Amino acid sequence: MQYKLYHYTIANDEGRLVGPSKHFDLFNKSTGADVFGKYARYRNQANSILMHIQKYDPDFAGLIGKHSTEREVTKYDQKTDVTQQIKVGDDDYPHAAFICYPRLGILLCVDGSEINATTAISRLHAILAFRQNVQFVAQPLTEVADLRRAVKKFRLVEVDYEVLPVNPHTKDLGMGLDRRRKLDHIKRMSGRLEASPSDPLQLNGGFLSEIQELQESGHGRVGYTGVDDEGTEIKVPKPKEAKPLHEDEDKTTPGTSPEVKITLPGVKMKYPFTVGHVGYMKRIAEIFVPTTDG
Repeated sequence: MQYKLYHYTIANDEGRLVGPSKHFDLFNKSTGADVFGKYARYRNQANSILMHIQKYDPDFAGLIGKHSTEREVTKYDQKTDVTQQIKVGDDDYPHAAFICYPRLGILLCVDGSEINATTAISRLHAILAFRQNVQFVAQPLTEVADLRRAVKKFRLVEVDYEVLPVNPHTKDLGMGLDRRRKLDHIKRMSGRLEASPSDPLQLNGGFLSEIQELQESGHGRVGYTGVDDEGTEIKVPKPKEAKPLHEDEDKTTPGTSPEVKITLPGVKMKYPFTVGHVGYMKRIAEIFVPTTDG
C-alpha cells in the first residue's frame, strides 16, 4: 500500500483561504450527488463522487470515487451463436482512499490501481468546486534529500548518488575528486550504498559522510530510502536536476525536489481506517512539514 503526500489549500470564491476548522464541513457536505442527483464533472464526464467521510477529530478521511452509471458487457446467444455488446446499469464505485490533516495542510492519498492518486486529487478539485464553489489546490509534497535529516528520522538503508562537475561552492573534497576524475577520463560517477535495517547507514566520517559533503556543496545528487520501526518505507528519489547554487550562500536555492512516497508493508489497510493508523500516518507526515529552523 503506497501513499502520495500533498500540500493543499482551500480558498473561497473571493480568493481568501478557508481556515482548517472548516475543511471537514466542506468535505462532508460534498458527499454523494447534489440535490439534483448530479455528480462533479471530470474530463467531460459527470461521474466524480466523494464518499464515506470519517472524522478523526481534528482530522478526517474518505473515498474519492468514480460513479460508473453504466458499462458494456458481452452477451452470448447460444441458439444463434452470436455475441453482442449491450449496456447495463452499474453501481460500482472505483475509488481511492485519502486522509486529510487540515492543521498540517497535508493530504495523503492512496496511489491505488482503481484510481491513482493524481487522478483522485484532480477529481477532488472538481468535486469541491462543483459542490462548494471553493478552490482546492494540492501540490505533491517534495523533499530535498537531506541525508543528515534522514539519518536522524529513519533507519537509512539505501542511498543513490551521482557526483557532479565542480561549481563555485565545491569544497576541497569535491575539487580533489574532480581532478582525479579527469585524470582517469571518467565521464560520470554514480553508485548505490546499501545497509540493513538492523545496522543502518550512518554519518560518522566514512564514505556516506563524504557523499553528504558533496551534496551540501552542490557537487552531488542523492536520493534515499529509509524505514521506520514499523517497517514502513519512506522513499525520496534522487532529483533529476542538480541543486542550483548562488555566489551569495544566503541565496542558495534547493532546486528541484522529488516527491515523497510512503509504502506500508504487508496486508493492504482497508477503509475505514483505524484511529491508530490515522495517527501513525500523521506522525510520518509531520516529519515533512517545513519548520522555521529547517
